Amino acid sequence: MGILYMLLASGCFATMSAFIKVIGQSLPLPELVFLRCLLALPVLLFIVHLRRRPFVVKAKKLILLRTLFGMAAMFCFFYAITHMPLAECIFLGRTQPLLLALFSPFVIGEKAPFAAWVAIATGLGGVILIMQPESSWSTAGWVAIGGAAFAAMAHLMVRRLNATDYPLTIVFNFTIITCLISGIWAVPGFTVPTLTQWFFLLCVALFASLGQLLMTLAYQHDRAPAVASASYTSVVLAVIYGFFIWGEVPQPSAWLGGGLIISGGILLLKSRLHINEPPSPAAT
Repeated sequence: MGILYMLLASGCFATMSAFIKVIGQSLPLPELVFLRCLLALPVLLFIVHLRRRPFVVKAKKLILLRTLFGMAAMFCFFYAITHMPLAECIFLGRTQPLLLALFSPFVIGEKAPFAAWVAIATGLGGVILIMQPESSWSTAGWVAIGGAAFAAMAHLMVRRLNATDYPLTIVFNFTIITCLISGIWAVPGFTVPTLTQWFFLLCVALFASLGQLLMTLAYQHDRAPAVASASYTSVVLAVIYGFFIWGEVPQPSAWLGGGLIISGGILLLKSRLHINEPPSPAAT
């Protein structure tokens, strides 16, 4: 059941990415982040109330770190997805599990096995192929990799938060803090969206919130490595959306690089199949 939830979550995230690409360059970036969070808040508030979860996390300092890293990842992702082909952006974003394995020994003291280092090296080779060093390395590509690094750090903060707080409460707190910070940032250059832009923004908020909730359910119903492997379906959908909406066809080097990144991720997941990750005491 967990894999099914992750497949649905991946579909939501890929669809959200397509909507962001459609609207991304027509609105200021801080405003896009602000409205994405603002429109998601009523839905999250209703679900938190319905599930009778706390509205505030216990680990206040950790949620601030999770929010800073997560917000930085969101800004990077929104920028990258509007300035480079959708599939290539998603390929680079898939380096997040590899970067997480790279950071884990330093952040949470979790030693990476030899297979993890092989996976990281494989993924790095894939990044080099996508970025095409023989030409100019694009700013958007660097930003996408930076976003993956920030997302990896945010994930590590969530793993620490899971020891004390409900996943739903963590998502709600992250969304409301991000909404407040990005809202202050967005005020000076705020542009009133058109009706069409409001529709796209609603779709972004809907698919983002639904994806987060489905992903949370996925990790509660199955082992983390098995669930995470299903998330790679987002790459397939990104290629489909990119081709049919924008006529984007990834270069052969991008296909090969993306294949190496995914291979590295799968190798990393297989190295963790024997590890039973401790469930959150507040996850049920």
